[in-house]
Amino acid sequence: MDNRFSNNFKELRKLQELTQEQVAEMLGVTSQAISKWECGTSYPDIEMLPIIANIFKVSTDYLLGVDITKQEKDILETIEKAKALCDNNKYTDAVTMLRNALIQYPSSCDIMYWLAWSLRGTIKEHPEHEQEAINIYRRILNISKNSELICKVTRDLAYCYYTLGDVQTAKAYIDMLPSFEVCREYNLGRSNVLSDKDLADALQKNIRLYATAIQECLEYFANEKILTEAEKFPYSTQRATKSLESIKEFLK
Repeated sequence: MDNRFSNNFKELRKLQELTQEQVAEMLGVTSQAISKWECGTSYPDIEMLPIIANIFKVSTDYLLGVDITKQEKDILETIEKAKALCDNNKYTDAVTMLRNALIQYPSSCDIMYWLAWSLRGTIKEHPEHEQEAINIYRRILNISKNSELICKVTRDLAYCYYTLGDVQTAKAYIDMLPSFEVCREYNLGRSNVLSDKDLADALQKNIRLYATAIQECLEYFANEKILTEAEKFPYSTQRATKSLESIKEFLK
């Protein structure tokens, strides 16, 4: 901590018209301790910060003088750089950068997510990174309240366990994901909340999204080695192949 805490603590105490003795009694410390905190010669234990923030009715970030706007900007810039590195298969560089960023922002679930993603890009050289990625994903599930991020992490965990050969656990994670009927894209297109160009843009994105998904399904049916003709019924390899050609032409 630095003088930002000391100055903020003193200012907040005075704004609430509390004496050092009164705050000391609330926190169960001596008034001398409060005086030292305000002078910057010593600081409270980290476990006390939420209690102090609650007394003054502010966040711990405000209490510590953290610039939230700058923090969010730094995290966003870090993630954009990580994405660029991953797009160029420079996963090891991304891992190094994100590890350092996580030291600075240890509670950022977004940085954790991209670190786990980048680690998975290095598992050929470092198989142990798969388990590290799983541990990070699990940590995100324990602390994140972002529903979209939780879904992405759950999806990625399914692929992690499939890679490890644990199909049962992989399927369990997939079963946790929401069904197609409640996804954002599907409901934006059919809910009548969009109109004109916004509606047209959303529908065009959906068409490509759904067509790509159908293409992936048809590729299974067009492959003669994955499923038998009896399993494909009432579809067939021939019918799937013909439909697949149409989808590919449509997506050009």
